[in-house]
Amino acid sequence: MEKLKSKILHPHPHKPSRPRDAAIDGANEVANDSRFQHWAVAFVVCNFNVDIGPEIEIVYPPNVPFSTADLTAICFNSFPEQQNTETAEDLTFNFTITNNSPDISLSSPHAPHGSPTNLYAHCVFRQEFDHTMKRCFNQRTLVLISNHDFPSFYNRLLQQMTETGLLSDPTALEAAYTQMASWPAPSLGRLDLPFMGSMIALDIAPHQAFPLQGLPGPTPLISDKPSSIYAYEPLGSWDSVMPWMPSISDLYVLYEKLLLCESIVVIAKSPQLCSEAVSSLVDLVRPVPYAGVIRPYMTMQSDFRCIGVDGGTPRPFIIGITNPFLLKRVLGAAEDKDRQRPHILYLQNFEGAVPVKRHHSLHHKSSRHGFLDLPGGIDAHPPSKRYLKTDAHLVSQIEAYLKLDMPTHELGPIIRRHFAELTAQFLAPINRYLATSVSPNATTPGGNLRYASFNISDFLVNLAKHGSSVKSRGQGPIQRHRARDHLYEAFCHSSNFYSWLDMKLSLEKEASAGLLGSGAGAGTATTAS
Repeated sequence: MEKLKSKILHPHPHKPSRPRDAAIDGANEVANDSRFQHWAVAFVVCNFNVDIGPEIEIVYPPNVPFSTADLTAICFNSFPEQQNTETAEDLTFNFTITNNSPDISLSSPHAPHGSPTNLYAHCVFRQEFDHTMKRCFNQRTLVLISNHDFPSFYNRLLQQMTETGLLSDPTALEAAYTQMASWPAPSLGRLDLPFMGSMIALDIAPHQAFPLQGLPGPTPLISDKPSSIYAYEPLGSWDSVMPWMPSISDLYVLYEKLLLCESIVVIAKSPQLCSEAVSSLVDLVRPVPYAGVIRPYMTMQSDFRCIGVDGGTPRPFIIGITNPFLLKRVLGAAEDKDRQRPHILYLQNFEGAVPVKRHHSLHHKSSRHGFLDLPGGIDAHPPSKRYLKTDAHLVSQIEAYLKLDMPTHELGPIIRRHFAELTAQFLAPINRYLATSVSPNATTPGGNLRYASFNISDFLVNLAKHGSSVKSRGQGPIQRHRARDHLYEAFCHSSNFYSWLDMKLSLEKEASAGLLGSGAGAGTATTAS
């Protein structure tokens, strides 16, 4: 372990040298670093050393004051935990760590300011055959570290940097650094950014929970592809996630869990599938911001205190893992502390088509409806109470596309639009109540001048009077009304309700002050509705 710490503390000597010029003095170099850090903290190249494990090969710029804890976390999280010698294509995935580097100065002159507490890592992992190595192949990962969570945008940058060359190319790192240091700081609206011989258009919405980011209109005039990358659009697509799903109706189970800010564990074969699934799930309930901890990929060496495991404050979470034994660790911690059991989404490659519903039977252990492949077995889907009625038309659409024997790009837009509309319908009665029944002169503890007198009991009375367009489950009207009321009451007691209300208040305040400006063009205008 001491040998590994030494390698992390003292990275491989093969670092790119900073470009020097007589006209560039130390002050300009510091200014370049400052402008670069408006967008990113550093590029890090990690190499898997057969003798000691993962090690830092390059940090650029080389003077970033990472703590030992953060360098260790970057090392261990930047590689797949499950070894697959047949991996020929690059894997792209994300992970998030707590910022334990107090000497790193992070600042931005205007919104979005980025996270002061988290570092977001965007990775390209490559495995290449090399007969001179003990294991006959090299494993390296190029990581871009930032305090901004712009997953699709940063993955696009890494893709351009690595599509024609090595992951550890010092020239490419220097060129990327120089261009990013020349960009204006992130700001709301559209930015045209030159990068590696191309121009990238980036749209930054006023809030990351704006729905349908990255989707064109329902009837695009020229192309199905949007003309720019949206900062907060989800990574990947439901087209790549749905074939691994246990059933189509699981979408509604997951939607309700996310809406109520409950915990979910995604377990998949690769960190890429984990990252794409977690990103797509968080997007499913927008414009409601998921108020729990979001960790797209975690390994055995990750810090689980952020979700209340191994100490720390228990919080709702959605995490992605590839190691089944980590699942036992998370579930065991929940049982020990008498917490609600996290929902398990097991993404696995099964034979046959994705079914419409699960069949909860002990006789299906080897099928799509069965148990996790763990000693003793863990039921991946214990009985879960449902409130919302499944849309038969959506299910039939998804089923038809999944039966096509060809890749498709249609599922993502269909699923995202359906659940964005469902969330808007769900929020409509709350917006109506806030607009007509809540005193506009009340003051909240945070100083906001609206909605402090929100009363759940009064809202439910208002809901019973005016109803909701969301269709609830139940055999008759009484059962359906009870299901509807239980769902709304649970939501209003959840952390998600307050995260949504905070977003709504802040956007209304900024809009009334004229601060949103052209930034509103970066997303849907009805984000808080």
